Amino acid sequence: MSQAPLSRGPFNRGPDWLARLQTALPVVVAAGLAGFSWWLVSSSPAPRQAATAAKADDRPDYILSRARIARFDGNGRLEAVLDGDTMRHRPVSKAMEVDAMVLSARHADGRSVHATAQQGEWVEPTGVVTLSGGADVRLMPAPTPGVGSAGAAVAGDAGTGLRSGTTRVVGEGLRLDTHAHVLSSTLPVTMTRDHSEVRAQTLQHDDVAGLTLLGGRVHGRLDGQPR
Repeated sequence: MSQAPLSRGPFNRGPDWLARLQTALPVVVAAGLAGFSWWLVSSSPAPRQAATAAKADDRPDYILSRARIARFDGNGRLEAVLDGDTMRHRPVSKAMEVDAMVLSARHADGRSVHATAQQGEWVEPTGVVTLSGGADVRLMPAPTPGVGSAGAAVAGDAGTGLRSGTTRVVGEGLRLDTHAHVLSSTLPVTMTRDHSEVRAQTLQHDDVAGLTLLGGRVHGRLDGQPR
């Protein structure tokens, strides 16, 4: 199963990443996003730009190459960063299609998500992300107060490098509702957490409630060790 590299996630780049991003904001091109509420941080020239689409035509109205866009909340807090080799914006559906998608997001309560896939799509009005082809989503709990990155590494799973309590789901097709914090799939998935690993034909995981519904043939191992 192919996986996009995880090193591109901005929330794994140290505490000064946000400061460097905010310093670069004067060069942000906001008007070119055609109503899309993300901010363009960087982009290389695309091989060709899409022609201006008619009002009812959902063909891409612009294309970005090797681009990074970032999203902030009303208080200026960095919410999410989206990287991709190529991004295509569709004006009617308000969808951003991304090749080699890498999405990193952090919730206000400290929980974070890191997702990679060969292809992805973000639909702005709904906040739904669809990932296909080697999709890999990691739902990480808020850091424990008083425990730094070194402590988190010690508390994690030495075999996977994951922070303790991280839920990881891999498959060929995943759907992430960033508003409801629900991850789902109608295709086979492998779900791991700490030392447990389960395979299933379908999945619906509510990250807020901490509930997971697995369907079809389910098999694997569960670690009943206390935390």
